Amino acid sequence: MTAKTPDGKEIFRDSKIYMPQATNSRGDAEVYGAQVKMGLVADTSLQPGQKRVEKYDIKFPYEDVEKEPGKKTREIKSREMELTVELRYQLDPDPGEAGKRSFVFFKEIRKVTVQ
Repeated sequence: MTAKTPDGKEIFRDSKIYMPQATNSRGDAEVYGAQVKMGLVADTSLQPGQKRVEKYDIKFPYEDVEKEPGKKTREIKSREMELTVELRYQLDPDPGEAGKRSFVFFKEIRKVTVQ
């Protein structure tokens, strides 16, 4: 997820990876065998037909300006922001370019304004 101002300056970026996480819950001992590992998996993957809602607190770029001596006011530099959300399937753990090591499933761009 990326947030940019109208002039192209990036003000926020975040990425998350959804996948099953193997755990053994036995301290430092290793666990072998699929029958043991299957019961000890925390599933954080995206399941078919289920919604996933993520919330982000993104601040619009601002600047503290002193208009009167001793009094500062906060002015918003840009009242518009463009949000880009992209859902990709990634083949390698290393984030690669779209089309080479990852494939875009979903992409949406929205404009958000403050009035």
